[in-house]
Amino acid sequence: MLHIAFNTDSAYTRFCGVTMVSLLRHNRQELVTFHILGRGLTPADKEALTILTDNFGQQICFYDTDPKLLEGMSINCSAGHISLTTYLRCFLAEALPATIDRVIYLDCDMLVLNSLKELWETDIAGKALAAVEDMSCDEDERFERLCYPKSESYFNAGMLLVNLQYWREHQVGRECQDYYHRHPERIRFNDQDLLNAVLHGQWVKLSAKWNVQEGFYRPAFAENEQWKAAHPDLLTHPSILHFTNRKPWDYDSLHPLRHLFFDYQAFTPWCRMHPLHNPLLCLARFFRHLPYYLHLRKPKYSTLPAEGVAARC
Repeated sequence: MLHIAFNTDSAYTRFCGVTMVSLLRHNRQELVTFHILGRGLTPADKEALTILTDNFGQQICFYDTDPKLLEGMSINCSAGHISLTTYLRCFLAEALPATIDRVIYLDCDMLVLNSLKELWETDIAGKALAAVEDMSCDEDERFERLCYPKSESYFNAGMLLVNLQYWREHQVGRECQDYYHRHPERIRFNDQDLLNAVLHGQWVKLSAKWNVQEGFYRPAFAENEQWKAAHPDLLTHPSILHFTNRKPWDYDSLHPLRHLFFDYQAFTPWCRMHPLHNPLLCLARFFRHLPYYLHLRKPKYSTLPAEGVAARC
């Protein structure tokens, strides 16, 4: 049984559904239970996600989390799509049944493009979680601000294999609350900073294929020969693709694999939704990207090999 957790609100129901469908289509041989930690989800939101799950013969559970868990917390990010809901991943141990000892947490801006069996079976005994390093994990500023050694690195919190037994024994949710209230000035990247500050040195580093972040497609990574040699086929065959910056549903997204989001959305109730069905957004996209078309600006992303990504649906 795979236990998969999301935290979401009504604004992200559609994107959560697309992530779920991508996972279900690549894990047909597994029993899956989704655990949805929600804030402000409507009956229609829950019904849509339940129908998606039922269509694959799998299970889904919803949890109305205690608002007191987030008291005193705030969002420190200019991106309008982030809400306080993002902090709910810090309280997975409080929300989920005590009978579950591990869970894969996923952000709703991800696509699962492979079986999760290998990830699920990762040894995390005695550790809080397993995760992938953040693409900016070499920035000294983060470690100076969060006051722990750079040698312990910094993980991206979009995909976490969580050892719930460890979280319960060490009261990770309470530790996160206490740390935030003691040092709110240190928290810039919200729950990601908070979890790294509390759990540094207590996590297992995973292959980047389990959280292929948007920045890896930028020339600084994708055209670096040493990096490419260490990560063969990572960009064309990610196991979990993470749209960490501009989202594929944003009218101006240039991500080279943005089309995959709409491939999986085709299997959801939101199949007809696309920003470029709006002529005004098409025009806005053209003018926004005109400097790239005219080669007045360097490309934001590296060009993928001609064969591109194999069909994944």
